[in-house]
Amino acid sequence: MLRRACADTTRDMTVYGNGERCDAPVQSTIADPSVERGVLAQVLAALFAAGATLALLTVALPHPRGASELGLLLIVGDAYAVAAVLFWRARTLAGWVLPVALLWGSTLITGVAYFSGQSPSPLVFFYLWVFLYASYFFSARQTAAQILYVGLAYGALLAARAPAGGIPEWWLVGMGTLLVAAILIRSMRARAETLIERLYDAALTDPLTKLSNRRGFREMLDLELERARRGGAPVTVVVGDLDHLKEINARLGRDAGDAILVRFARLLGAGRRRLDGVARVDGGQFALILPDTDGAHGLLIAERLRGQLGEEFRHDAEPVTISFGVASFPEHGQTAGSLLRAADEALYASKRNGRDRSVLHSPALRSAPGGEGPARDVAGERFVAVVLDLAEAVDLRFSGSARHSETVGRYAAMMARELGLSEQRVERVRLAGMLHDVGKVGVPDSILSKPAGLTDEEFEIIKRHPELGAQILEHPSLADVRGWVAAHHERPDGRGYPRGLAAPEIELEARILAVADAYEAMTSDRAYRGAIGPEAARAELLRCVERQFDGRVVQALLAVLDREGERLQEALAHS
Repeated sequence: MLRRACADTTRDMTVYGNGERCDAPVQSTIADPSVERGVLAQVLAALFAAGATLALLTVALPHPRGASELGLLLIVGDAYAVAAVLFWRARTLAGWVLPVALLWGSTLITGVAYFSGQSPSPLVFFYLWVFLYASYFFSARQTAAQILYVGLAYGALLAARAPAGGIPEWWLVGMGTLLVAAILIRSMRARAETLIERLYDAALTDPLTKLSNRRGFREMLDLELERARRGGAPVTVVVGDLDHLKEINARLGRDAGDAILVRFARLLGAGRRRLDGVARVDGGQFALILPDTDGAHGLLIAERLRGQLGEEFRHDAEPVTISFGVASFPEHGQTAGSLLRAADEALYASKRNGRDRSVLHSPALRSAPGGEGPARDVAGERFVAVVLDLAEAVDLRFSGSARHSETVGRYAAMMARELGLSEQRVERVRLAGMLHDVGKVGVPDSILSKPAGLTDEEFEIIKRHPELGAQILEHPSLADVRGWVAAHHERPDGRGYPRGLAAPEIELEARILAVADAYEAMTSDRAYRGAIGPEAARAELLRCVERQFDGRVVQALLAVLDREGERLQEALAHS
């Protein structure tokens, strides 16, 4: 039996935890060129089928004596056959098939007009769908070829069956109408693409500083690391955190704090090279990506920026300083996650040793005693670093991206903060989100990337991953996290896995992970399906409240998403 459930994020965006079938509508987004061609082929197949049906009606209904029924039936059969091929082979068609099929469709339309025995003058309306389709979905060159072909075909048909009023007049009016329609559709497409591009840019941009945000920074870092691996060049990451920004906000107000952020962002933008990436990743934290730069040169750049910041605020009543942490690929980390953790460790050392300084990462930092507060659990930190690298590797296997668990961790932290948990607890929940899928290391690739539904046996293997994850996280420093990871597929109605716990038995943190995991899964593309989009994902979460998800947690997620949406709208309004 194949499972097509809407309750398990381990495999499908409409599935969250147990194998229960749901009937929510599933929307797809185009994730790759083959999927895009498939969608276009299916649309074209529908147009061929509609045209064939209209031609068939021409035969069935009263028609002129001069009509060739045999010719019309041959066209009908041909059109239905093409529609069937386009529909059933949509995902496997070569790219050149669609423009050729469109030209063939214009040929069949011309044939219908010829064999129907009627004046071809109204034929322009039947060509209209061809022009609209070509103008919206094809390149300008392909559209121009289609226009030229239709112009020749229509002219030949007018010559064969001259309408009253003259051939040139009908040809000019018909082709002029179609050309106007094509231009209008191309303009609408260009406008839509511009709006989509603006929305995408806004989603990757911090509205206050106009720098890249965390998501944009991570995309830039992934790209630069891929280039560095191919070319064997170093990449350095510099992470800086403005010192005592919370205290400044408390004393002077958030407007003053925002002004400091904007001034420092301008300083970063003015001093960077064109190939450098600059982002505001969180609060008062900024990050730089320095391609073709080793750690020593990255440290010099950090020190230069620190000095420039001091000079910028030298005459201000409120002193502003910044601490920097520097880490370099491949010396300090091989992946984006490990490199950022190394930079964060260096930043932590900078803060611990008095702030207002720059620190280059070194393995010795992981064994250095803490300068403030309780002694650090060095062994625990090393273990966490190892399992975070393992979780990132699992993400790459499963989704082709190392961002799934990182995003789940971010959503989980946002909800935890919204629900009033302490900052220490928020960070533990974030860590649990980043580690929630580590147990998938024991799931075969053939199951993780299977393009079809899972069998009962395969689903049973998937259901073991929370327990396996808890076993992997068996370390005293992760006692709380491992419990949440083990229960993140349990459900309030008791129909989850692996233990079938019900609402009172499931810790709040595990319920937070469940909602974060589900939302991220539904709004992300996978190799075997597309995302359903934010609005459909929100509706699905609400639909499954109290059965699969804690209602209070769902409302917390919706609240933080609404605030993010408002900030995005503000960014668009000021762009």
